[in-house]
Amino acid sequence: MSGIIPGYIYDIFISYRQKDNKYDGWVTEFVDNLKRELGATFKEEISVYFDIDHHDGLLETHDVDASLKEKLKCLVFIPVISRTYCDPKSFAWEHEFKAFIEQVSNDQFGLRIPLPNGNVASRVLPVRIHEPDISDIKLCESVLGGALRGIDFIYRSAGVNRPLRASEDRPLDNLNKVYYRDQINKVANAIDELIGSLKRIQNTSHSESWSLIESVDQKNRAIILGDESHKTPGLQFQTNGKIQKKDTGWLQKQGGYWIKNNYKYIFSILFIALMVVLAFGRKGSFSFLGAGNSKREVARAYVKKAKVYIDKNEFEPAKAELDLAFSSDPKYSYAWSSLAALSYKQGDLKNAVMQTIKAIEYDPKNSGAAYNMAYALDDKKDYHQAIIWYKTAIKIDSTLKKDSTIVPAYSALGRLYNNINQPIDAIIILNIAREKYPGSKYIYLVYRNLGNAYLMQEQPDSALKYLELSNKIKPQEAETNLYLAKAYEAAGKITRSIDLWQNYIDLETDSVKINDAKRHLKEITIRHLQEIIK
Repeated sequence: MSGIIPGYIYDIFISYRQKDNKYDGWVTEFVDNLKRELGATFKEEISVYFDIDHHDGLLETHDVDASLKEKLKCLVFIPVISRTYCDPKSFAWEHEFKAFIEQVSNDQFGLRIPLPNGNVASRVLPVRIHEPDISDIKLCESVLGGALRGIDFIYRSAGVNRPLRASEDRPLDNLNKVYYRDQINKVANAIDELIGSLKRIQNTSHSESWSLIESVDQKNRAIILGDESHKTPGLQFQTNGKIQKKDTGWLQKQGGYWIKNNYKYIFSILFIALMVVLAFGRKGSFSFLGAGNSKREVARAYVKKAKVYIDKNEFEPAKAELDLAFSSDPKYSYAWSSLAALSYKQGDLKNAVMQTIKAIEYDPKNSGAAYNMAYALDDKKDYHQAIIWYKTAIKIDSTLKKDSTIVPAYSALGRLYNNINQPIDAIIILNIAREKYPGSKYIYLVYRNLGNAYLMQEQPDSALKYLELSNKIKPQEAETNLYLAKAYEAAGKITRSIDLWQNYIDLETDSVKINDAKRHLKEITIRHLQEIIK
């Protein structure tokens, strides 16, 4: 069995105490009903691990099945919380519940996942069949690192605390006022929301992503301050650090047009606001605290800790570290950049942009903030200004040649040009990156987007050259396999194209794209067979 996202064995793991299934097979019935509900919720097949004869009661003489660690490679973990589940002596608690939390905290997604509505959810989705004791709740929450939130299947009345059944004799007597069918649906919907968010994160992780990088080379940063080659549109940086207004008439006209279009163009309005802040909000020269400043050093240390937590999707401790950074140095640009990254990962794009504006206000040479601004505008399809900000990030880092920002910015700019059907511009900008930074760890992104640009220009041989280079570095990238399949098809090498279309289908997580690819694969396979028969 395999999970819906590559690298995961199962989509869902059901963990329970065997004694909670002995009386009337409640857990078995729950799993059967959940599978039916999942079938009606997902277009794809959802894999569920449920061991009806698993271990119960851990003793020192017991060996843990070595395959269990692999089976715990799942997207969502459902513990059936009962009066007996939270027991350090039980197999389910020690080798499933605790083991999953430890394992998932270090995988590519982490334990807590940002949802599209801005909330955060845990990949542990408890199903409660009893009201647990306070001590059990505290024990469970100490391992979870947060509140025990889940979906209740509890029938409670005077003197009664038992699992809710699918068919109740007296459903109206249940003081909890919950119905089995509704609760099953809630579980399926919660799983759908979690897996959808994981797929969204997984899709964005395949390409240029929101930057968390800080420049710690203070000497090199000082060199580029006031360099006119790094000026932002509508502004001119002088060597004394002051700002002069340039011709901003185009910006004012553009701003009036965008504002009339209301919220759809909020990023354009924010862009204008940023220009105003930079042009008029600070008199005289910009002030930057040097590397020797104790408050800045303290803030930098907190930000570094926060980034570790953000990478693991541990948002609460990350926010706590950033709060400490702001208390030490409220104008530290990279603390604002990291806060913006945290907001972005939590799905709060509006605040992420506002915080990025703060980061750029406090340090216009914060290339990561400039890149993030471009990324946000790109995400909102405000391509004109996204191009400006990608170029700004590149200009800022052109002296430092920082692999962390400049190559992703080149790559993202090339990809954007492809998206707006300007492949010649993409080829020019991507070839600059290819020649300047051949050793970059992000060079596979440059190769991939360059290959696609040549494909759009109907030059399959050049496309194949760079796509194969990208695929050699990162063979599990769905998008690269898609472009390769198209390039080989364009080159008339149908057998190889068919193999790559299948690779793409196996790697892709978007069900709509998968179905489109399957239809195309079927068409070219039939045509290829017809050609062979002829």
